[in-house]
Amino acid sequence: MSHSLSEAQIRAIEAQSPEGLSSQQLVAAFEDQGVKFSEANLRRYVQLGLVPRSRRVGQKGKHLGSHGVYPVRAVRRINTIKKLMAERYTIEEIQAKFLTFKDSIETLDEAIEELLSQFETRLEGEAPSARRDQLHDELRSIRAAADELLSGVYRLEKLLVSTSSAVRPRGGGAASPTELL
Repeated sequence: MSHSLSEAQIRAIEAQSPEGLSSQQLVAAFEDQGVKFSEANLRRYVQLGLVPRSRRVGQKGKHLGSHGVYPVRAVRRINTIKKLMAERYTIEEIQAKFLTFKDSIETLDEAIEELLSQFETRLEGEAPSARRDQLHDELRSIRAAADELLSGVYRLEKLLVSTSSAVRPRGGGAASPTELL
């Protein structure tokens, strides 16, 4: 049994479920690939803020209700947690050192992309004109600035995380007498 999914397996899941996955689909995505994972683990990771919460999505048809859908990025997040746990990091260490900024960065990335897509859609409805060309130029400039911002944010996060993880003592048993001093 493997500890985590490969990059190819993650990409396949992302391609199959771009709109997200139910809790059962999320668990199956790992279990089907021989990676031990359960709904109880998923609930715990969500409660600890390690995995984004699901959103309610209504089902088509009368009186069918709704079901929870986790964003597809949850697959990568769970996979990262599985890898770090295999390296003997505790849930608390993972929570404090590695995933501190992830939700905020991913939310920022998604919000910027959604906003820019809305601008783009609105511009496509404009009749060709000098004003439209000017607005397209402005949108390209904003997109470049957004890409630069996100690149810097990801870079800073990586630097902060790699710095904080460098001080972690390795090993896993009882402390030696000299460590207790």
